[in-house]
Amino acid sequence: MGEHQPWDPGLQIERTTLAWLRTALAFIVSLLVLLKLISHHSAMAAVVCALATLPTSGVVAWLVWRRHQRSDRRLRAEAPLPGGALPAATAVLAMLAGATGAVYVLFA
Repeated sequence: MGEHQPWDPGLQIERTTLAWLRTALAFIVSLLVLLKLISHHSAMAAVVCALATLPTSGVVAWLVWRRHQRSDRRLRAEAPLPGGALPAATAVLAMLAGATGAVYVLFA
């Protein structure tokens, strides 16, 4: 007889991954809007802000995917789940997004 589990272990990881992807996408979209607004006042400031924020957004998206794969493997092996690199990168991205917003306020 097969082993009975009270939940599908893959669903928990999938929901968490989708939430992190929505967070990363929200950052990317809001940064693009901010960069568009900044570019009306200073193209150079927009480029500098883009070079600081958009690669970090890509890193966060990559960390989401990596965390999903590692979490899935570890959950099935009943090992501890991955550490906090993704939340730390998201915090850095939030600070960069705030700095980008401050640049817009200062130039507007």
